[in-house]
Amino acid sequence: MVKKFGIGGKTSVEADVIVLGCTLPGIVAAHKLKSKFGDSMDIVVLDLGSNFNYQSKCNVGFTENNETDSDNENNNKTMYYSYTARQLLDNVARIYLLRYAKEFKLPLPDSIINPENTKRSETDEESLTFATEQEESVPLQKLFQYPNGTTVEFLNNLHDFEYLSFLEKFELNQYQTFLDHCMTELFQTHKVNLEEERKVLLYYDRTTMEKNICETLLFSTSREIMRIIVRLVCGAPAKRVSLLFYLHQCYRTSSTKNHLGGLNTRFREKLLGHCRKRLSSKLQQSIADITMQTKSIKQIRTYSEQVILETLKGEITYTCNLLAMALRPDQLHNIHVEDHLMTENHTKITKGMQPGYAKKFNIQYRQNFWSRQGYSGDIFSMRGPIIWAMERPRMSTTGSLEKYSGLIGYLMVRENDDGCESKAAVVQQLVNLFGEEAADPVSYRETLIADVYVPSCGDYISLRRLMTEGSPKFLEWGALDVFAEGDVAAALEAGHTAYLHLLGCLRPQALTYDDFVATDWPTFLSEIPLSRWKSQINVISGIKITMCTVAVVIGVKVLRSLITK
Repeated sequence: MVKKFGIGGKTSVEADVIVLGCTLPGIVAAHKLKSKFGDSMDIVVLDLGSNFNYQSKCNVGFTENNETDSDNENNNKTMYYSYTARQLLDNVARIYLLRYAKEFKLPLPDSIINPENTKRSETDEESLTFATEQEESVPLQKLFQYPNGTTVEFLNNLHDFEYLSFLEKFELNQYQTFLDHCMTELFQTHKVNLEEERKVLLYYDRTTMEKNICETLLFSTSREIMRIIVRLVCGAPAKRVSLLFYLHQCYRTSSTKNHLGGLNTRFREKLLGHCRKRLSSKLQQSIADITMQTKSIKQIRTYSEQVILETLKGEITYTCNLLAMALRPDQLHNIHVEDHLMTENHTKITKGMQPGYAKKFNIQYRQNFWSRQGYSGDIFSMRGPIIWAMERPRMSTTGSLEKYSGLIGYLMVRENDDGCESKAAVVQQLVNLFGEEAADPVSYRETLIADVYVPSCGDYISLRRLMTEGSPKFLEWGALDVFAEGDVAAALEAGHTAYLHLLGCLRPQALTYDDFVATDWPTFLSEIPLSRWKSQINVISGIKITMCTVAVVIGVKVLRSLITK
């Protein structure tokens, strides 16, 4: 039992493990520890009570009353078990979403877990009949919009870039193929020379995405498309994202090539806001009896093999054998952490991290006019304000949100974004794309999505080392919430990994196979070296090779003429 006593007007709380912060990784770690040890170990969660400025209020997944929850869970229970391990191996996000959805009996819709099989969500019988006939006769078109407003229609996946010119398509596909090869080598290949591997990682980390894009891609259209993709994946512009950080973000979904076609699990989960509130609520309920509200923490120090947390006014002192840091980076700014628990370098890294965020929109219409016109609702625009959109899939089993058809997607976010709503510009853009029927929406909503905290270029490796190595004797940094709100699956993964670290420090013999199985990363077949070399051939390298070849040929001819003379 947690010890709580007062001495001289001050209160002291003692526990075996303290989780500081009620972020999603923190409550996952606390829930797993409580499930493992029960009352045999004293575990406390300290809730600082601060909320994130950009917390999304949108939870369109399931908004029905509690009395209908059991019915919906029964109707959707097969969703936990209908996917084989082979289908899930290519996506880490699916593994963690399914694992915790199954544990708390939360239904996950097909539109997130298996979006490639998602059916259309028409509710109007006539529209549904027409859409069915349309799909059988003529496939629905997707739309690509250039900066000047010119629109191109096409049928294939957005990431195939068939709407571009031959050279633009060639260099974009080559570039993304090359990035996939880099991911395989960096995160999967076990090199013998660890020092050499560290040098390679440092090189990638200190190479910004913007620099890499400009050095590799020749055409402005190709460059701008990659900048938009980086913004969507990382929640920050390419000039603020290191190449290694971008590769790691893409590696969680197995490829750089699936971020535009609407099938990406993480994109859809962020746009739909599905189950975050429900999942957080279930987790908080499971640890409610071990959660304590506390005032701001002023200092974290160690004394006699224990960690001591002191509040701002010194009224309460918390003491534990092992502390798990489950705060956001910005929450650390006002807490003094003892030097050997957090070095000055790590302090600079957390202070230098900036929250990435995206702006999403949800616009609804009385009728699905885009399908009648032969369009799928998929949009990729370089003009804005919409930069990526898709038809909003069917989510609710009650029909309360399904009276109207809708489009959802991301809006272009400027560096000096003033937070003004973009409804008029969005509606005008849709009118330009679909005609006057788009001028009269039933509802429109914008929401800021807090994405990951983006480390400065060069700091990613130090941050990973902090979160994987830490100070196992006293403190665990694995639950540090750098995932903000945008990537729920990554937050679940961080909490689960932190739990494994804590378990290894407390009772290594308690680790089981089931604890580790969720942390297995997807694996790819090793590519032959020739395929990586071929992927490096692009327009710029082709020009260089051509120039070198011409120079060599001219040099040989000049040399031969001199020898002949």
